[in-house]
Amino acid sequence: MNKQELVITRFRESLTESSSFIQQVADVLEISYDAAYRRIQGKAKLSIEEAMQLAQKGQFSLDNILVEDLKLSALGEATPHVNSIKSMEIYLAETIQNLSQLGKDGVRFEYSAKDIPVYHHFDASELSRFKMYVWLQLMDPNFTETRYENFHLSLELKTYMKEINKLISRFEVCEIWNDTTVSSSLKQVDYFLTAGLLPLSDAKILCQDIMKLVKQRQKDLASDRYDIHYHELLIMTNNSIAYKHGQPAAGFVTMTMLGYIKFTASNMLGRIQGYFKHQLKQSTSLSKASTKERARFFNKIEQKINALEQSLERYELLDF
Repeated sequence: MNKQELVITRFRESLTESSSFIQQVADVLEISYDAAYRRIQGKAKLSIEEAMQLAQKGQFSLDNILVEDLKLSALGEATPHVNSIKSMEIYLAETIQNLSQLGKDGVRFEYSAKDIPVYHHFDASELSRFKMYVWLQLMDPNFTETRYENFHLSLELKTYMKEINKLISRFEVCEIWNDTTVSSSLKQVDYFLTAGLLPLSDAKILCQDIMKLVKQRQKDLASDRYDIHYHELLIMTNNSIAYKHGQPAAGFVTMTMLGYIKFTASNMLGRIQGYFKHQLKQSTSLSKASTKERARFFNKIEQKINALEQSLERYELLDF
């Protein structure tokens, strides 16, 4: 199959309408029915601009086509390097662009949750502000002495976070968790409290927010658009993959704490898809699990949160 045939095939796979395929090609390229037929049959060549129009309409990448027959090639697009509030805003804006390209319908998102997935923090909670504070502490060399009470989210950050939350809410989401998925957030609260950068009163609120988040995820399992798979052995990666109408559309491989490389080439998507399929088979779907299994999983997490809350009470008693 040559490159033009692959472009036509990928465009055909992306369509959900039942109307004439030839007519749909003609409409996208703004050419006659006969001209579209000749391109589909390979009797006329697609121009670069026409191939891009079909890829844009079908929401697939031409990178996929270019490396279809190169098993060792991997064309990826890295997110911007985050080392300041401004670069964080650019990073979030690009994340919105990547998620928007997936469209509204027929999208499934699978996420290997080493930490609580970042998009769960993009709301109006105190935890949302704290997570942004932690990320900037770890990546911005000029931010390390900033006290939590002196940090406030910019309007741009709030706007971008809200938009990402809105986009994710449109997708069917499946996350792979284990017993340690919430541990980093709890450790961060403890660390910045001990370092004297986080007030005790805020630490208590953060524990409550983490508990609320976990309980909300438990409630979300009642929806057919959300699931958590519990994997006892896997060390998570924060990698993810997105599907469009059942076909892998983009893979996101972690590069740094927040940064990732986006892949759309079929050779890489095939490897990422295979990895996720294997891990999902080895894990337990909590939406389909028994009440006992589901309660056991969330009880373990809640016990960790309760342990931190108890340590905060002792911290307050010793604060003389």
